[in-house]
Amino acid sequence: MAAEAEALDAEPDLFPVLPENWQAVETFQRCCRQWRFAGMGGPVGLELHAVLSVISLYQLTPDEQLAQLDQVQLIERGALSVMNQPAKR
Repeated sequence: MAAEAEALDAEPDLFPVLPENWQAVETFQRCCRQWRFAGMGGPVGLELHAVLSVISLYQLTPDEQLAQLDQVQLIERGALSVMNQPAKR
């Protein structure tokens, strides 16, 4: 545990992921090229059909699929809040 904490301090871009969330992180990463954009604006969200397609590859029960979608959408909201921040000058 101490080695992990030291690694996180040394690499500020690293962060821990709880085991129960890892599959959602993998799904989000697999959908990284599926962003929808609003005209000339920034990203507005992931393409839902692409996310559902990736989730279906895991062969989860319908309840597990819904839970996974909820997790991915939480990650999506966090990513959007960072990606849509005004550029620093």
